Amino acid sequence: MHTIAPSRQTLADVISAVLQANLTDGQRRDQVSAVRTVSRLLGAPPEAIPVDVQRLRKRLQELSPGAAGVSAGRWANIRSLFGRALGQVRPIQPGRNRAPISEAWETLLTGLDRNRSTRLRALVRYLSSLKLDPASVTLAHLESYRDALLNDRLRAHPEKAWDGLTWAWNACVREIPGWPAIEITRESRRDTYALPWSSFLPELKANVDAFLDWRGGFDLSEHSPSRPARVSTLKTREYQLRVAASALVHSGHPIESLRSLRDVVTAENVFTILNFLLDRHERKPVPSIGYMAAFLKYVADKYLELDDASVLTLKKLTSKLLSNKRGLTPRNRERLRPFNDPQTVEAFLSLPERIRAELQQSARAAKPKALLAQAAAAIAIQQAIPLRISNLASIELDKHLIERSGTVYLVFNEEETKNGQPIEAQIPDHTRTILAWYIREHRPTLLNSPTNALFPGEAGRTKSSSLLGSQMGKVIHRYLGLRMHAHLFRHAGAKIFLDRRPGEYEVVRQVLGHRSMQTTTSIYTGAETRTATAHFASVVSARVKQTPKPSRRARRGGDWSRP
Repeated sequence: MHTIAPSRQTLADVISAVLQANLTDGQRRDQVSAVRTVSRLLGAPPEAIPVDVQRLRKRLQELSPGAAGVSAGRWANIRSLFGRALGQVRPIQPGRNRAPISEAWETLLTGLDRNRSTRLRALVRYLSSLKLDPASVTLAHLESYRDALLNDRLRAHPEKAWDGLTWAWNACVREIPGWPAIEITRESRRDTYALPWSSFLPELKANVDAFLDWRGGFDLSEHSPSRPARVSTLKTREYQLRVAASALVHSGHPIESLRSLRDVVTAENVFTILNFLLDRHERKPVPSIGYMAAFLKYVADKYLELDDASVLTLKKLTSKLLSNKRGLTPRNRERLRPFNDPQTVEAFLSLPERIRAELQQSARAAKPKALLAQAAAAIAIQQAIPLRISNLASIELDKHLIERSGTVYLVFNEEETKNGQPIEAQIPDHTRTILAWYIREHRPTLLNSPTNALFPGEAGRTKSSSLLGSQMGKVIHRYLGLRMHAHLFRHAGAKIFLDRRPGEYEVVRQVLGHRSMQTTTSIYTGAETRTATAHFASVVSARVKQTPKPSRRARRGGDWSRP
């Protein structure tokens, strides 16, 4: 191995080490080419890129080779060769450990389900390569593998891989006779400051349930909600109340003092809750804290009917925390900025057809092809009819896709949408073509039980909205290099339209299903600013060209300069 001071190693040193290594000419050529390709995709020469495995791993995760014209197969090969090249200057854990598994470990693995066995095999190969049988393993050996996984591996998401491995190992400790009795402490991947309801008095939980029943029901009494909350909204409200009660406990309130919502939602307690949450966010008024303030004010006013002075105090707290800025968030504006480029818009809109053409020539396995086709179909729908992700994921063939006189419509009734506005939209021919192709050629591969779901999940259910949204985002990043969460498709659609039709907010309002024009204008005012200002400038420029040129005397200053 070529030795260089680690703090000064760059990819140029890696190339030098490869050229000096005991390799065939073909191996040298391929590894050097891989290093140079990675450098090009990272946008810097090899001598400017440090050999920092953790940083390189993160930067490689953020790359979109598809956007740079590198196919998925070629990129996998490049990453493998790049890892081998780095191995010339420092230890690198291979993406796939092919070390043989000892007979003792193989005996323990036999009978494990496929999921658990897959998670454990790389670790077991590592232990086998160290000549460690199950009786010889110590916690230090397991921690050394963890350190190598986190510090010396280029493959993405090592923390997730270790977490899954920890879960599988501990399950085997409990269930498999002869497995090393070494429990690995599993670090929580979530902050658990929100206490479970079992930590609180049963009276409080009963009172919260009563509030949720009130919020989710409907009657004609004067103080009842104007309309029932959706199931997803009720889950959010239940969690917010649990967070609020937990914040009070962490702030020094005895659990025994919290017997009902009236003990939680007082002006003084809400002040304590909001300060606790602000401290957790370094005193930054993030939107979630503002939403908490608004919700607790609602509970105090509409459900508990507190006195006017208390409600006014909560109203003032809410106004301080909820941002007065209108329009898109800075992050969303940043992510939409690439759509200022007409070529990006064209690449985005043509992506479903590009994927269809690619899959028709692809020799990959049926299920990966079907999942990619599924993402293409979902993207095509979002481009034509920007839905909320919950509606997109819930589409059923015979319920929401309705054919009338040769035309296909996407239909949702009032009860199925977030704001109670029905959707009835004609599906354009190009979108219909993509859907028909996906349904005919790829959807059957994804069925594990009978279902009418357009995007089938497990046990005949529709695919979860979070999973479908993640799937679409990964495909967009892979092919176009863009970061898009599920809701950003709606913003992108509005921007693309308004860039061509500045000011036509009513069309956007109807397409996105906003109940109020104010909602639409508050979000998208300014989304078409670049196009509008360019149009304004072109009108002014044309008018300037039509204006007669001033006389020489006027150009020198004219009479205005005389006293």
